[in-house]
Amino acid sequence: MAKLDMNKIAQLAADSAATLKKIAHERDTYREKVASLQEQNTALLRRMEAEKVAAEMHSKGVRTEVPFDTLSEYLEKEAAAGRLEQIKLALDMTGPDMMKGAFISEDDGSAGGDASSEFARFINGSVG
Repeated sequence: MAKLDMNKIAQLAADSAATLKKIAHERDTYREKVASLQEQNTALLRRMEAEKVAAEMHSKGVRTEVPFDTLSEYLEKEAAAGRLEQIKLALDMTGPDMMKGAFISEDDGSAGGDASSEFARFINGSVG
């Protein structure tokens, strides 16, 4: 009878070793998946922050010549390099876009003569 118990114990030890290997493999697989998901989450958060800064830049009239997507990609690269915080600090020191919503009409000369048309040309950047 003692021999029978020893066979059962040997079988149990062999089965438990295989089960432990299987569980360790599953654990490693899930650990890799979690690391991948954390990396994707970090990239997504970095992208969202870059888009937020890009939107604020455009609203303040900074780098408006650069398309939003291109600016977001650039800022995302800067965030990956750890420089986005400096850009945000500089942006906080930037005032609002004073020309946003400004309307310069084509003047027919009746309201202000040459002075207003010269001023309009200056504002539009065509003087000089």
